[in-house]
Amino acid sequence: MITVITLTTILAVLVGQNISRPVEGFVDLGMRAALVDTADLALQRLGREVRLALPNSVRIRSGGAAGLQTCTAAGATVCAVEILRTSDGGQYRGELDGTDNDACMTGDDSLDFSAASDCFEVLGAVSHMPDAAGGATQNDCLDGTVDCLVIFNTGQAGADAYVGDNIAGIQAATATSITFDISGGAATRFPLPSPRRRFHVVDTPVSFVCDATAGTLTRFSDYDITAVQSITPGGSAALLADRVESCTFRYVQGVGSRNALLTVTVVLGDTDTQGADNEVRLVEQISVPNVP
Repeated sequence: MITVITLTTILAVLVGQNISRPVEGFVDLGMRAALVDTADLALQRLGREVRLALPNSVRIRSGGAAGLQTCTAAGATVCAVEILRTSDGGQYRGELDGTDNDACMTGDDSLDFSAASDCFEVLGAVSHMPDAAGGATQNDCLDGTVDCLVIFNTGQAGADAYVGDNIAGIQAATATSITFDISGGAATRFPLPSPRRRFHVVDTPVSFVCDATAGTLTRFSDYDITAVQSITPGGSAALLADRVESCTFRYVQGVGSRNALLTVTVVLGDTDTQGADNEVRLVEQISVPNVP
């Protein structure tokens, strides 16, 4: 009996060791796959929205500094990347063609850059009808009451939508015309025409905030457009990823020969069955149109 018990114990230990390691490996593999899926979905969502950014509206901030080119969220440092998301765009009529189409019913159909409020003909058609309200001004656009009209955003002084230089509230819109008002803030007219006669419709600012201490990457939207970027913008929050150990946002401004490039690196980690920290690192490079 003692011999049988001894042999049975030895066999049980050997069988247990041979089975437990593969099972632990299978569990750890599933954990790493889940981390990869979480990071990949978060980067896909971030990439889709950044590609809709208003030209020259990408900006990065850490907890203590704004206007950064690179920010790494690790330890107590929190990083945020913000954009103004466009919902549509097109070309405006810049001058009379001699055959006034009456798209605006009154006056001519070209955009008047000397007026605080005007109506212009859209060359082509608006595919996504903007949110509009009669009597809306720039302030109504900045606080999200109506969608915003932006023309020739360079992101530089005098042509920066965040500070109200070239952003107007939309008062009315049809498939072929838009009525706007840029008054209410510091601007009294659109400062600069677009060389390509392009306009953009902005529906909301969007921020992606990485907090390594909390282990989260969070998306914020539907908050006020402000001159100073915040790492706590408010509005509607949606968790994109948990178990985040670090994030890096790196933005390279575009030039005439190429688009801007936002590179996002996300590191996620979790403890495996052996008590070790398993990490996955994913990198996404996002081309951002920068021609206003």
